[in-house]
Amino acid sequence: MDFKKTWKKKDNRDYQQELTDKFILRLQEAEQNLDKGLKWEKPFFTCNELPINYNTKEKYKGGNIITLLSAEYPDPRWLTFNQMLEISKKLETPLKLKKGSKAEYIMKVVPSYEKNIDGTTKKDANGILVPLLNADGKKKIGYKYYPVFNASCVEGLEPYLKLDKSDVKPFEIIELLSKALQEKTELKIEHTSKSAAFYSPKHHMVHMPDIEYFKSSNDYSDVLLHEFGHSTGPALGRNLTGKFGTLDYAKEELVAELISSFMSIELGIPHNPSSHENHSAYLKSWISVLKNDKTLITKASNQASKATQYQIDHFNAYTIEQNLINTTIEQPELSNKKRMKM
Repeated sequence: MDFKKTWKKKDNRDYQQELTDKFILRLQEAEQNLDKGLKWEKPFFTCNELPINYNTKEKYKGGNIITLLSAEYPDPRWLTFNQMLEISKKLETPLKLKKGSKAEYIMKVVPSYEKNIDGTTKKDANGILVPLLNADGKKKIGYKYYPVFNASCVEGLEPYLKLDKSDVKPFEIIELLSKALQEKTELKIEHTSKSAAFYSPKHHMVHMPDIEYFKSSNDYSDVLLHEFGHSTGPALGRNLTGKFGTLDYAKEELVAELISSFMSIELGIPHNPSSHENHSAYLKSWISVLKNDKTLITKASNQASKATQYQIDHFNAYTIEQNLINTTIEQPELSNKKRMKM
């Protein structure tokens, strides 16, 4: 097997700061274009699938989504160096990292345990590790970072087959999501000639301008996804009480934008963050809060990840139900014959 460890872990690296700086640069690029009067229609992330573990096929969650999407690989598959070893052994195929390949460091939450005087981990009378507790009595946790590599950086692995989403009809998908959220979460959606788009936590209602006020159906879908992002707040315990211009407001708007980005990827529809009327103001506020809190992007991504899964679960459940209903309606005679035989 042709393997070489071409990466070195640097314990003194501040991974959260590096991620924050990378995201700020992306925001500043958009801000500078807007300040010059230029259009900014790029999505924040270019991969058309959320990142997954190569071996388990499980999606990464929380801040790790931002970390891996920000690496700008079109291939969503990621794996550790040890996983490469396992795959090489299983396939009896020599694998190696391409020259110049760099690892991305993802975060894993790990519990913290009490230590004995000699430095060993303390156990109770039953041999169970004794967790460290915070002042509030909750278990203390820590974070461990470890390297993963994009599958496109590994010579010998099969190339990634990009999903064909050419047949996806954005407006129809959004309509289906709208119906799912209305039925599953009792969300109300109101359309009027009023130009503002917003979510009202008090009434659990999304207000949208009539679709003819938008330049395109894609712009309409972008704004609606953003407001749907806000609508997940009450169910998931987020603070939606912040007023425009406040820190809490900026944080929630960042979460909503990440939700709409993740949902666009999941649904396979285009995303243009500049569709929202307050996009320019949002950019400035996000840059400001991110510069003052390097952990914010990870926290926001974690909340966006939960909100995305929340919507996708309702979307999938509703879609399955509708397919079953449609199947029953399309085959009434078959259903009647089955009943007669029983």
